Amino acid sequence: MMSNKARVITPAQAIGAYEKAFRSGNPHEVERLLRDVLNVQVAVVESVEKAQKALEQGKKFLTLSVPYGVFLGKSSGKEVYRLDFEAMKRGDTQNTLRKVSQRDEILPNCTYVLLKHEAGYSHEKGLTFEGEGEITGFEDQPESEQREKLTEGCFQTWMEHAQGVWQRSEEIVRLYEPFIKAWADGVLSRYPLEQREKFVENLLWAFKLSALLHDIGKLNEAWQETVWENEERIRGRRVCWRQSNEFIARTSPVPNSETRKHLKKPPAHAPFAYPLLKTLLRALLSGYRIWDIIALATARHHSLEVGGIVEKEAFHLVDGADKVVEDSLRKVFGDLTGEEQGELREVIKQALEAVREGSEADEPPSPSDDFYFIYCIASRLIKVCDWEDAGGEVIELPDIRREKDAATD
Repeated sequence: MMSNKARVITPAQAIGAYEKAFRSGNPHEVERLLRDVLNVQVAVVESVEKAQKALEQGKKFLTLSVPYGVFLGKSSGKEVYRLDFEAMKRGDTQNTLRKVSQRDEILPNCTYVLLKHEAGYSHEKGLTFEGEGEITGFEDQPESEQREKLTEGCFQTWMEHAQGVWQRSEEIVRLYEPFIKAWADGVLSRYPLEQREKFVENLLWAFKLSALLHDIGKLNEAWQETVWENEERIRGRRVCWRQSNEFIARTSPVPNSETRKHLKKPPAHAPFAYPLLKTLLRALLSGYRIWDIIALATARHHSLEVGGIVEKEAFHLVDGADKVVEDSLRKVFGDLTGEEQGELREVIKQALEAVREGSEADEPPSPSDDFYFIYCIASRLIKVCDWEDAGGEVIELPDIRREKDAATD
């Protein structure tokens, strides 16, 4: 029987494992610890055909978390399939489940599928890997999440999407504020109340600014070219987008599966938020590490594999987009003097240059870090606001927000 809870390496465990490996001259202790902690997600299905049909209907696997080393051993000799997220994004359901032919194809942090006649799964006993059992099941994938991940479903310009996500972040941040204040009172208790309140105010503002600029990578020349080409295929006609200076964030609904087959996959855009926001927040607020953490959480709004690395010259701002970025920020800042506008323009220039220059690897705080709570808040905020704007619906604490809207009316 397997536990559904994923283990976490504590600093003491990590140091102990490396110390033991060093003294014995044998790295197997470290490998054993990593194999035991790094997990895979496992779904149990009745058949591959039925699983593919469910995926085509927009459903998601319900999965179990299994230690990598255990799955590697127990799945030997069984029929195993890996869930290919890239094929899923392309709408290529025929290649979404790929049969694993070699054991070295099984890697941690991936999702695998077993057949119920070999997995021996039950809700009471868990995953036994022995004989006939039940399936883990499926859940509906929210339409808003699907739209956001596929960057399609409702045509939006970059400015429309940025402002929409910003507005939703303002609503949600107000709900998070009491929890953030409680965190600050605990972690920053040695500082005066006035200083803590100012810090919380800066934090809330940084969250909302990050929401506004989370998709800066979509203003990359390569991204705009690819997605506008897809939009033209969807519309069935040529669009002179360069002349209009209209920058896209999401394409129109795809009319049929045949059209989808001819759409190109856009290059990654989320990682570029890291160097931009890191530079921007440090310039506008202070040189503290916490702003880097919020920047990294924002850059990971599509994938937790993003490590903050951006190669030099990988980002080329599409012509005219600097004005769009400035206009979006000016709406946030409100009325500015001529001098303040000049200062803002210079800060934006520095931040965009930082994206072009690239950035080195960074990593999120560990659960024992005081800033881990802030990282989690930023991560959830950006994802939820993105999904809400993409789907035009309320996801986060809907009952509370409806009550607030009713009271306002």
